[in-house]
Amino acid sequence: MRFRRLGRTGLDLSELTLGTSALAAAARSDIAEARAMVALALDRGINAIELDAGDNVAAALLGEMLRRENARDRVHILVRATSLVHFDLPSPHVPAQDAYPGRHLRAETEALLATLGVERLALQQLHAWCPEWQHEGDWLETLECLREEGKIAGFGMSLFDHDVAAGFEIVASERIASVQAMYNVFDPGPSRALLPLCEKHDVGVIARAPLYYGALGGMLDFPPDDWRRAYFFDEHRHETADRVTRLTTVTSPDQSVADTALRFCLSHPVVSTVAVGMRNREQLEANLRAVLAGPLDTDTRISLAEHAWLC
Repeated sequence: MRFRRLGRTGLDLSELTLGTSALAAAARSDIAEARAMVALALDRGINAIELDAGDNVAAALLGEMLRRENARDRVHILVRATSLVHFDLPSPHVPAQDAYPGRHLRAETEALLATLGVERLALQQLHAWCPEWQHEGDWLETLECLREEGKIAGFGMSLFDHDVAAGFEIVASERIASVQAMYNVFDPGPSRALLPLCEKHDVGVIARAPLYYGALGGMLDFPPDDWRRAYFFDEHRHETADRVTRLTTVTSPDQSVADTALRFCLSHPVVSTVAVGMRNREQLEANLRAVLAGPLDTDTRISLAEHAWLC
């Protein structure tokens, strides 16, 4: 496993981060396989795990596995804080103090530390960042206090899909340690201005949705209770499937579209790690093979630029 530095936190993260978005469902359907997948990830050198702070099932499973594998001191937990107000952007402005009051951030952080059995979280991130929040509320003061207390190594924000410009001001302020942004073959938009800005100000970058919510991995048929079913409405799903098929002309015979998509993200030197949701050992092994194959060659990256679509 190769490692990359996460901005000014100074933490070295594995290039592949274990995303837990599907872990709760995996635990409910096959708890033994979910445990085996986490254990295998730790054994293969993955030291970064992304967690939604409100996902109690995934947090409990991770806490159990970190204790069982004696891995609490060598794993970095990247957390997305839970907003107290449900919203989707673009939308009317939601005040920072309504979404992320300091007392809530502290309580959620300390509860996670107890559940996971660790002394410090690597990151606490505000999700679906609004630029106005930089000058609102007490979230910044609270997160700075948590960092000084040694309960988090750093803090950052997670951008709403495709909303790259929302991060420019806060990155340039050098108040945050990391940015999480959608970055994939279909949406390489962050590479134009956001990633260079992050490099200039020593801000780590977590690439989110490298497989475009499963589409670049060949998954576009979702069960009724999966939120992606609505996200990929009929017209969008058909166009996405067509564009995925076109990508096969770029991939090499021994690489799948998913392999190429993951390697694309890590071909940019400013990306600190790629967060991928995984639910079983088969998916983990496939993602590990792709990541360990290393960055793409220049010709392939140039060919992939023609498939940019969502930015």
